[in-house]
Amino acid sequence: MPHLKSFIECVGLALCEKARRALTGEVRFVDVYADLTKAVLEHLRRELPAEDIRTGVANLLSVHQDDYALRLDKLADGLSRVHPLPYRAELLDYMSVLPAVARQVLARPSDPSGRTLPDAINFQKPEDFYFFLPARRPYVNPGREPAGLDGWRVMQLSGMGETTDTWIGGDPDQPTMSPAALKFVIDPECRAAVIDQQHLFMKVFELGEESGVVPLRSVYLETDPPCLESPYITGYSLASLLMDWKWRYDTAKPEAALKLMRRLCEIVGKAHKKGIVHRNLKPTNVLLHPTEGGKFTVWVTDFGWGQIAATRSLSLSRGGTPRAEQVRLSMLGGYTPLYASPQLSRKEPPDARDDVYSLGMIWLQLLKRSPSASVPVGADWVEEFRPAGFTETQARVLTSCLSTRPDVRPADANVLVELLANVEVAKPSPASDLAQLSGFKLPAVHVLRASMSGPASGKIGMSAVLATGSQTLASRTVDGLPRLLTNSIGMTFTLIGAGSYRMGSTEMEGGRREHEGPSHGVTIARRFYLGVFPVTQSEYEKVIGRNPSEFTRNRGGGPEYPVEQVSWDDAIRFCEALSKLPEELGIRRQYRLATEAEWEYACRAGTSAPFSCGDKLTPKDAHYAAAGMFSKSGGQGRTAPVGTYPPNAFGLHDMHGNVLEWVNDWYDEYYYHDSPTEDPKGPDAGTQKVVRGGCWGMFANDCRSAARRPQPPGAAANTIGFRILLNVPLG
Repeated sequence: MPHLKSFIECVGLALCEKARRALTGEVRFVDVYADLTKAVLEHLRRELPAEDIRTGVANLLSVHQDDYALRLDKLADGLSRVHPLPYRAELLDYMSVLPAVARQVLARPSDPSGRTLPDAINFQKPEDFYFFLPARRPYVNPGREPAGLDGWRVMQLSGMGETTDTWIGGDPDQPTMSPAALKFVIDPECRAAVIDQQHLFMKVFELGEESGVVPLRSVYLETDPPCLESPYITGYSLASLLMDWKWRYDTAKPEAALKLMRRLCEIVGKAHKKGIVHRNLKPTNVLLHPTEGGKFTVWVTDFGWGQIAATRSLSLSRGGTPRAEQVRLSMLGGYTPLYASPQLSRKEPPDARDDVYSLGMIWLQLLKRSPSASVPVGADWVEEFRPAGFTETQARVLTSCLSTRPDVRPADANVLVELLANVEVAKPSPASDLAQLSGFKLPAVHVLRASMSGPASGKIGMSAVLATGSQTLASRTVDGLPRLLTNSIGMTFTLIGAGSYRMGSTEMEGGRREHEGPSHGVTIARRFYLGVFPVTQSEYEKVIGRNPSEFTRNRGGGPEYPVEQVSWDDAIRFCEALSKLPEELGIRRQYRLATEAEWEYACRAGTSAPFSCGDKLTPKDAHYAAAGMFSKSGGQGRTAPVGTYPPNAFGLHDMHGNVLEWVNDWYDEYYYHDSPTEDPKGPDAGTQKVVRGGCWGMFANDCRSAARRPQPPGAAANTIGFRILLNVPLG
C-alpha cells in the first residue's frame, strides 16, 4: 500500500510542523486544527495526484491493525531524521487512532464497518479531512486503562466527543456483557458534574428495560477519569445515515424521514413518561443497529449524561470554540448548540419541550439530508421539500417543534408521536426507498434490570439480571441463543442444531462418484452458527482490504456477489482476521471453515435426496449450468448475487451452485471407509483440500449435497468461494 505510506507520512509531517505543542498539551488541539488540516492537504498535493489521495484514505480504512502498527513505527523512525521527536509517544498516540476515527465516521447503511470510502468524497479543501483527522490525542489507550473498571479493557476507539472519549471494551470474564461502550469523561468541569449530579444517573437506571433506550449499566465515580458503561451497539449513527442519503440521493425523502421520526419520538416518549429529559438529542446520540434484510433498529444513548454534556458544550461555545471545531462537529452531527432550545441556552430548568425542539431539528436535518443544517428563517423553506412529498400537515407540526416559544411546541415526545401519527402522508412514489426503514425490531443486545449499588463503592449502576434480550420468543432457543445472529460487519449467521444424518451417497444416486461412498452415519454433536450466504465481495474487502474477485462491478458482478478467486489459505486468513477485529475479539467469537461433515449436514438440512430441494435441481432452485442451456442457468457465465435463490430448510442460501465452497478438511478419496461416526474432522494431512456445493459453471450432478472435489489449498479460481462457521461457546 504505497499510497497509505504517503498519506500517513504527510499527516505525520503536518503534525510535526503545526501541532507539536498541541500533542504535548501546551495548547488546545482545537486551536491548531485548522492549520493542521491545511498542512496535511498541502503535503498530500505535493506528494500525490488527487485520485491517489483517495486511494491512500481508502487504504487507511481497510488496513489491518497489526500492519498499521508496524507502519507507524517506521513513520516515527523516518520523521525523527527530519524533526526532533521528544513527543514521539504523543504523535504515535494520535496517529494510532486514525483508522478507527475514520471508520466510525464512515460506518453507514451500505457499509456498517466503515471500511470503504464513498465515491462522493473527494479531497479538495482542508475541511474534507475533518471526517478523518481526530480533534486531539486519545486520553485512554489499550493497556493504559484507569484502575477500578471491574476488569474491562479498552480495545478500540469508538468516538471522540467534545468532553469524552468512548472506547469499545471487552472482558473475557463477562462474555454476556461484552462488548461494552466505555465513555470516559475527560473534561475537568464535566468530571465534577458527574460526581455532583449522581441523581441524574440514578433516575436513568429506570430506563434499563425500555426498548430503544441504550441502558446505562454503571457509572464509575472513582476512576480517573470517571467512566460511564453501556452495552456497545454495533452499527452507525443517524449522522452517518444523513450523510449516506446526501451521497446517494438527489432529493429529500419525507416518507423515510417521517417513519424514522415516529420511532425516535416513541423512544424519547418513554423517558418523558418517567420524567426524564435528555437535553442533548442530536444525530450522534441516535444509533442505528443493522438487522437482517437491510433493516435497522433505532437506539437513543446518553440519557442522564446528555444534560451534563449539553450544559458544558454551550458553555464552551460561548467561550470561544474555534470556528474549525464548530464546523467539524456540525459535519459530524455532534454540535450541540444546533439542537439546543432557546430555553436550554438561557440555562432554564430542563423541560420535555427542550427535547421536542431537538427532535424538530433532527427532522429538519433528515429532510435536508445534512447534519449541519440549521434552523430555517421565514416560511419559504417548506417549498424546498414539497415536490418530494412533504405535506402541509407535516410542515405545521415541524414548524411548531422549532418554535422559540415552548408553549407553541408539543408538550412532550408522546404528544408529538400522536401528531405524527395523524399527519397527511403523500402517496409513495414507486422509486421511494423505504426498505431499510421497515420492520423495527429489537436486536439481540443486553437487557438489564436496575439494582442500585451505592456510591460508597466508587460505582453506581445496575446489576445484570438478564444477560441478553430477545427479539421475539420464536427468535431464540430454549437456552437463549439467538437463531439468527448478525456480526460487527453485517454478516448473518443461522444456528444449526446438533443431529445425525447419512453422509455421502448411495450407489443408486445418479451422478455419484466413488469417493462419495460408502454412505455412512454421522453425528454432529455440537451446535454451530453457519453463514446464511457465502462470503460476499463487500464482506471480504471490509476485513482483508482488497477484492480479488474476477466478477467485480465492472465485469458483471458487484459487492453482493460471492467473493471468488480465493484460495483455501485466503479463506483461513479471512477467518483469522475477522476473529481478531476488536468487536469480535471482545466477545471471543471464533470463525473458521466448516468441516466436510458439518457442511453436508447443513446442506442436506434434514433431507436424504440428492439435493436439499428434492431429487432434481432446476434453474429456479440454484445458479448452475443447466443441461441444454448455454447461458448457464440465465447467469451469462458468471456468479449471481448471494441469496438470489430460495434457501434450504435451515435457512441457508446457495448451498447448491453459485460458487464452490472451501471446507476445512484435507482430501482423501478413501476417508469415508473408516471415518469417525461423531464430528469427523477429516484426514490429519494431505496435499489437497475439499470444495463442496458445485458452482455456476457445473451441471446439476456436481452440485449434489454429497458431491465433493479435491483442490490444491493454494489454488484460486472464479468458481471457488467460501462460507464461514461461527463456533457456539461451550457452557
